[in-house]
Amino acid sequence: MLRAILLPAILAVAAVGFAAGPVTFDVASVKISKAPDEAVFFGPGTVDSANGRWRVPSVGGNVTLTNWTLGACIAAAWDLGSGQMSGPGWLNSERYDIVARTSAQTTQADLRIMLQALLAERFKLSTHRETKEAAIYALVLARNGPKLKPSNGDQRLPVVLAPPARLLGQGSTMQALALALRRPAGRTVVDQTGLNGTFDFTLTYSPETNVRSVDGGEGADAGTTGPSIFTALQEQLGLRLEPQKGQIEQLVVDHAEKIPTPN
Repeated sequence: MLRAILLPAILAVAAVGFAAGPVTFDVASVKISKAPDEAVFFGPGTVDSANGRWRVPSVGGNVTLTNWTLGACIAAAWDLGSGQMSGPGWLNSERYDIVARTSAQTTQADLRIMLQALLAERFKLSTHRETKEAAIYALVLARNGPKLKPSNGDQRLPVVLAPPARLLGQGSTMQALALALRRPAGRTVVDQTGLNGTFDFTLTYSPETNVRSVDGGEGADAGTTGPSIFTALQEQLGLRLEPQKGQIEQLVVDHAEKIPTPN
C-alpha cells in the first residue's frame, strides 16, 4: 500500500524537476539596421499565405529579419492581425536586423515564443492585452453584387500593396483583402462578405483618399484624381465598406526601448 502511494508522488516530483525551461533561441543577434527603409528582406515563409499576417521566417533553423520595424517583429511574435497593436509611433519607423539560430524542426508556435522572449530581453518590451470598442469597417457586398474573378488554382496568397495606390490579389481570400484595406481605409476592416474561396483582382484608387469619420460620408479630397478607396471598391469589385462599431482585442505596448541591449 505504501509503495502504491509513494510511486505516484515520486513520479510527480520527477516530472516537476525535469520540466522544460523557457523556449529561447540558441543564439541571437539584434542590431539597429543601417539599410535604407525600402530594403526589407521578405524571405520564404515571411507572410502567412492564408491571412496575410507576419510569420517568424525560419530556413533550416536560421531566422533572419532584415530591416524590420519593432512593430512588425511584435506582430510576428504575437500573431497579430491588422489593428491589433497599439503603442508609440516609433514602433513602425525604427528598424532593426535580427539574426537567430534554433533547431530546423522548431514549430512556428515555438518560434513566436522565442521571438517574444528575445524582444522582452533585448528591448525591455512589456505588454498587456485589452479589448475595447472602436470604429471599424465591415467589408460587405455592394447592392449589385460582387465583380470578382475566382482563381483557377489552389494557391492562397496575401493581397499585395503596389505603390502608389493599387491592391493586387492573386489567389487571395476576402479575409486577406480586409486586412490589406486597413491602410487605405484608416481603420480595422473585417470581412462580412460571406464569400469563400480565392479571387484574382486589381483595385486602383486615389492615394489622396480622405478617410471620413464613422458618421460621415466617404470620398476623395477635392483636387485629387481617381476614385477614393470607397468608390473604387464598389465600382471595380462590387464591394463596399460599411461603418460599424466593433470589439477589438489589442496588444498594448506598455514599454519598449529604441536601442536594444548589446549582443
